Amino acid sequence: MKIILYYIATAATAITLFSSCGCSKLPIDSPVAFSSPNRPADTVVFAVIGDYGTDSKAEADVAAMVKSWQPEFVITTGDNNYPVGSSGSIVKNIGKHYCDFIYNPDAPSDRQCKGPAAEEKINRFFPCPGNHDNYSVPALRPYTDYFTLPGDERNYDFIWGTIHFFSLNTGVSGKLDERTIQWLQQKLKSGTARFKIVYFHHPPYSSGGHGSNEAMQLPFGEWGADAVLCGHDHFYERILDKNSPKPVYFIIGNSGNENLYSCNSKPLDTTRFTYNCDDKNYGAVKVKAGKNSCTFEYYTTANPSAPADVWVIVK
Repeated sequence: MKIILYYIATAATAITLFSSCGCSKLPIDSPVAFSSPNRPADTVVFAVIGDYGTDSKAEADVAAMVKSWQPEFVITTGDNNYPVGSSGSIVKNIGKHYCDFIYNPDAPSDRQCKGPAAEEKINRFFPCPGNHDNYSVPALRPYTDYFTLPGDERNYDFIWGTIHFFSLNTGVSGKLDERTIQWLQQKLKSGTARFKIVYFHHPPYSSGGHGSNEAMQLPFGEWGADAVLCGHDHFYERILDKNSPKPVYFIIGNSGNENLYSCNSKPLDTTRFTYNCDDKNYGAVKVKAGKNSCTFEYYTTANPSAPADVWVIVK
């Protein structure tokens, strides 16, 4: 059953999808200089995948579905390269399926992608690390060697169209150091983008086997975040906290790892949370954003023609 829900940020504002705003995609700060991605954008369409990097049939099926959407870029919620984030598996686990979106000119020559993003010299793949990526020794070396990302490549932000994105590394155990927390708080509060999305691996709240991560239960909404996207538990889940009108929490952890987890292994308190969970399918989320709305559509490979869950933020 498809569920369509709306979050109205301003009660007096009518629901208007994809109004023209005359926005522009802003340059992405990168360690290397390449062609600017500046171009007009009334709307932005991107994909979200997580817990996918296994070179499995499920990963191939999700990747094919994502490519059929023709998204402008892809973000991930971590665990890009199972089992231990090694350099020997990174091409088959990531590049084999998503090289069309990756521009990584500072990677070793035998690991550089040669697809459309490389031809454009515009990176269109923005991961965050998961615990399995952090298992490499030294931690994240194959990851940072492979990707060409903004800033230090571990914790970074970028703006595309109407959205300000914040990608965080929660390490092996699901924590941020105080410096990163302060950076995130300052950036969220000072940012002027219409929508703000924070994404990292370990979920603050989850009904899955890993459960809720108290260290990541930060006041994201107070700081200005509209949505928090995570992985780690291998299913799809959308969570609303009745104590706070925002953010909406998503777990997208079923994009390729064929060991799916069960919903409600550690049930959330229903007096505080409402949540919708799918532990039977592999899938990904397509996000469409304009000036006044940001729509999250969850699709499964079992039924890629219609979204199984829809959430709309309207401002």
